[in-house]
Amino acid sequence: LSADLQKAAKAGGALVATVSRLDGASGLGGGAFDPAQGGLAGLCKTAADEWADVRCRALDVARDWSDSDAVADAICAELAGNGPIEVGLAPAKRRGLALAERAVSADGELSIGAGDVVLVTGGARGVTAACALALAEAAQPTLVLLGRSEPPEDEPAWAATATDEAALKRAIVEHAFGGKKPAPAEIAREFAKLSAAREIRDSLARIAATGARVLYRAVDVRDETAVAALLDELRKSEGPVRGIVHGAGVIADQFIADKSDDAFERVLSTKVNGLRSLLAGTQADELRIVALFSSVSGRFGRRGQCDYAAANEVLNKTAQRMAAERP
Repeated sequence: LSADLQKAAKAGGALVATVSRLDGASGLGGGAFDPAQGGLAGLCKTAADEWADVRCRALDVARDWSDSDAVADAICAELAGNGPIEVGLAPAKRRGLALAERAVSADGELSIGAGDVVLVTGGARGVTAACALALAEAAQPTLVLLGRSEPPEDEPAWAATATDEAALKRAIVEHAFGGKKPAPAEIAREFAKLSAAREIRDSLARIAATGARVLYRAVDVRDETAVAALLDELRKSEGPVRGIVHGAGVIADQFIADKSDDAFERVLSTKVNGLRSLLAGTQADELRIVALFSSVSGRFGRRGQCDYAAANEVLNKTAQRMAAERP
């Protein structure tokens, strides 16, 4: 509908609206709700960024507001008027969101300690790996890094001296394909595989050097059955799970008009289904910390990231609900 919406906007007006039933306060009211509905706002805010001429509104109606006629009147009033993108609606209440500065204090105490088992998704690479290293230095827990890549094998001898991208790609061309001339896509795949393995090995070595115990397990965190089986194994060998750090994520930036269903699902499910698997598998564990890596894209929307914005808003709402339910 992208082209039609933008054409209509220029001809007189176009509207995109989403309506969630959280708590009438965008998940900040403290009531029970389905966090998945929060993703609608991330989608709508991205649409507003991509389609500047289209009026976009993300409304949240209190789930316990049962007067359907009054709800319909309130929604229609919002859609007919100007206002901020995000508005919460409840009986006799209309709420907006405002940003506020908060000082960060480093005076608190970690609720986990030496030997406590902490699951870290996406923790063998990138920014999550850096945070896992800091956590290892601070608390000496047992970190279990979960990733999509298989555990890294020893690097081939021919790659060991190739320390930059150009040198490694030359080595791949010379040694990885048995003398056959590889296609550029084949070189790129082999380079990505070797680079990922290097990053994982480096993360594991740096964490181990702090004295913390560190394990790496390959698992698709979206697979609830596989995650549950892995957690059962870990409890037997390492003890109960005390913490979750969910940093796994996939980015596949494309405008809404160009994005495929498969790409949207892959981005959304890595964060959302991954978190569901972890929470389902740790229902009986006395968790002391849950840290979710969200994004500014969820708060504001971002061009090309309707799926990423939606996924991170689901994480935001899940965190808000868990903070109220499991203080």
